Amino acid sequence: MDFKRTLGMAFAAVGFSLAAAPAVTDNPYGVCAHVSRGELDIAPQEFKRMHEADINWVRTDFDWHGVEPKQGAWDFSRLDKLIPLAKQANVSILPILDYDVPWATPAWRHPDAWGGYVRRIVSRYAKDLRYWEVWNEQNGSGFWRDRPSGANYVPLLKRAYEEIKKIDPELTVLYGGTAGVPLGYIEDSLKAGAGAYFDVMNIHPYHWQGVPELMIAEFRDLGALMKKYGVGDKPLWITEVGWSTALPPVFYREVLPAAFRRAGIDPAKTTAAAVCDMEKGFSGAAHLNQSGNLAMFRQVDEIGLDRLRGLSVERYPVLVPTGGEEFPAEYIPALVDYVKRGGTLLLPSGLPFYYDLRSDGGKVQVNDKYLKQFHIGWDAWWTKEGVPEKESYQKPAPEFDGAFKIDFKPAARFLHDRNLRPGDEFIPVIEAGTDTYKGAVAALYKLDSDLKGNIIVCTTLAVSETVPESQQAEMLPRTYLIALASGVERIFWYNFRSGEWQPDEREAHFGIVRKNLEPKPSFRAYRTLSRLCPSGSTVPVLTRRGETYLAGWTRPDGMKVWAVWTSLRPEKIRLDVRGNVVEALNHLGEKQPVPGSGYAASPAILYLVGPESVSAEPL
Repeated sequence: MDFKRTLGMAFAAVGFSLAAAPAVTDNPYGVCAHVSRGELDIAPQEFKRMHEADINWVRTDFDWHGVEPKQGAWDFSRLDKLIPLAKQANVSILPILDYDVPWATPAWRHPDAWGGYVRRIVSRYAKDLRYWEVWNEQNGSGFWRDRPSGANYVPLLKRAYEEIKKIDPELTVLYGGTAGVPLGYIEDSLKAGAGAYFDVMNIHPYHWQGVPELMIAEFRDLGALMKKYGVGDKPLWITEVGWSTALPPVFYREVLPAAFRRAGIDPAKTTAAAVCDMEKGFSGAAHLNQSGNLAMFRQVDEIGLDRLRGLSVERYPVLVPTGGEEFPAEYIPALVDYVKRGGTLLLPSGLPFYYDLRSDGGKVQVNDKYLKQFHIGWDAWWTKEGVPEKESYQKPAPEFDGAFKIDFKPAARFLHDRNLRPGDEFIPVIEAGTDTYKGAVAALYKLDSDLKGNIIVCTTLAVSETVPESQQAEMLPRTYLIALASGVERIFWYNFRSGEWQPDEREAHFGIVRKNLEPKPSFRAYRTLSRLCPSGSTVPVLTRRGETYLAGWTRPDGMKVWAVWTSLRPEKIRLDVRGNVVEALNHLGEKQPVPGSGYAASPAILYLVGPESVSAEPL
């Protein structure tokens, strides 16, 4: 894996020669699809639709419980049906070896039973399936079935690796795709010897509240970590990445307006400030704004980090500093000062300021380090005994009974009032808990001590994890080009088909086709990209100037192709195109006029086919 292509090293120049990128792509296009589960009956139709976009790889679960529903009773009928269907359709399957069974849970504590499952299933399909992924998002307790531990993953990985290599040493073993890019977890596994037991590193670099360009620093940091532990030469894949197009959740439509009214604020008459500073590598709350989640406000102005110091409370009574759990800690004093002067902070998703975003784009987990300054706080099962790992109910707090309905999205992180000072008030908005525990996952901190403003917090991450269909289509090709340019060899979009069982349920709308297999705009974007950058193209070279990104590569037919875009908002650039433009297309494959020297680059990619060179400079 050539991490020298990461943007941290490549942004020095914009005009460049494609001869500097001799490496070529090899079938980089994949999707996730539940063809081994509920979609088996329509798999042939799905495979046919995938081929329209030159998608040749499908990742799917080979669940342990699916082949051994009762201990000792093996049933491979579903997989036996799937394998010939995929073979006939010329689709390569990436199977996931995953999850437990009632008599062997958590699986890592039952190595012999786990090894038996691996041995049986791999030996049965090894002739046709040459790649095997060991578990899925093992750094999350829900999938791991135990408290996640990089060190504890190694015995499970090791046993699977050894069983697989006994069957055929030429089979390829993938590290289980991690939720996000958890460097601490991955390092713990490498310290415990994981490097000897996988052939391909694998991550799921989701950025629910951000843009694909934020992956660049993560690729760089992961590459440095792998090099540190002697596995820097191993390939990197992404076996899940994507954005859901579910409707904005009830939280933004009903819950937040009620909380603001309790704070004495009418959003419809209020101008809010949303932080976004891509020059400093921080997308902040721009995703929330652009996806329509902040439409409750009369107006939302996006501001840079440096404007936080002394920000006018009169002009901006409400400030949204981040859409998730990341924030540059050096600006914490400016936020505290803003609340001290009567401003209202909205922290709508996750644990506030849980990660300190470094100036180089990396992040450090700091937990609740800064929360006492804001008089807020949280409890979780990993920090306080008696806190449940998952709540069984959510409901409006008594004061808000009847004010809104609840769209249940478990948080397992509960707000508390132990950091309040005399004069402050803690007002639960959404109560949550179990039969033995009651807490709040959304609350209004109404402050009247040394701080004079308000802070509205919701700890449920899922309330900020959707985008419009148009934005999903813009993000897809950018994700692939950024990943390929950063050394990733294969990328699987999550997922192919939307389930659509509920309009505002995140999991139901990740697909690039609808439930009836009708293409969404993102399918058209995928098809356009795979046509313009087919397998065998040179690895894209990626550069940046200002807010504008430029990628260039050469197709197998010798034609040069260029892509230009911005991450969040349009930017006027001077575009220098040398050579004949055979085609100018947008990200959906629609013909565009050949741009002049003054061009407004946007988050929607513009492809230029044919020029010998292209350079861009902000005006």
